[in-house]
Amino acid sequence: MIAKTSIGRSFKGCCAYNMQKVELGKGQVLMSQGVRDYALNPMVADFVRQAQMNPELTRSVWHTAISFDPKDEARLQLQPQLMKDVASEYLTGMGLDQSQYVVIQHQDTTHSHFHIIANRVASNGQTISDSLNYNRSEKLLREIEQKHSLTLMKEQGYRLSLEHVPERDRYRLEMRDEVRHSLARSTTSAELKADLAQRGIEMIVNRDQAGKARGLSFERVSQTDNGEEVKIAFKGSKLHQNLSLGHIQEQLLENSLKRALGLSREQEIEKSIGLEKGSQIEDKQLKQGRGLGM
Repeated sequence: MIAKTSIGRSFKGCCAYNMQKVELGKGQVLMSQGVRDYALNPMVADFVRQAQMNPELTRSVWHTAISFDPKDEARLQLQPQLMKDVASEYLTGMGLDQSQYVVIQHQDTTHSHFHIIANRVASNGQTISDSLNYNRSEKLLREIEQKHSLTLMKEQGYRLSLEHVPERDRYRLEMRDEVRHSLARSTTSAELKADLAQRGIEMIVNRDQAGKARGLSFERVSQTDNGEEVKIAFKGSKLHQNLSLGHIQEQLLENSLKRALGLSREQEIEKSIGLEKGSQIEDKQLKQGRGLGM
């Protein structure tokens, strides 16, 4: 899982973006506490009223977006309670269960994810700390992943190395690695396209006026650090020189030949084992035959 947290000032802006998804039928409220979750204005009023208990805290909006690995999609569909369990454990682990919150699932993207909007002014008027929230969040997510046997995120060191990289460059590096991973396990363009789709990435073949393929582009819907969704697109050659159309075609062919060679070897081994077993059975039958004749 990936979590992106931002600390802000405006409940209205954050709630409006998420409640709009619900009103358009592209999202649903999974759970809430201490707020009227059926409409935008009452919800904002409830958040603001409690925030006024601690007027010295100017940045009282806690917003976290949590995305699941595409490999977990099937389980999430079969076990709807799983997403709620993850959200509840995250809220408790970060201390947000002591305050108002609403959890909203978005349903208009290929990858499952939900947003948490919480009040940093707890129900008793005390401040919920955001100190070291990234490190605490990462540690908690790894524990939740292990508890529920969810797909483990990349090692924290790699993610930390990207933490201060400009946002678009970070998207580029992340997409590059995912395309490479899908390419390594694919033998045809159809396999590659399907594997990328599982990761929320669309592969687009760019063609000239005559219909001849001239290049590849990769697109996905990502979340900004503020939780907003944006479409990210890169040409294959811009992700890496080895991800151009020509290089990808060469890699797919190489993968196909390796797979065919591997199958051929397996068939030869199976055939050899079959012949050996057949010979052993034949020898046994001959011995048994001689025994019966005696």
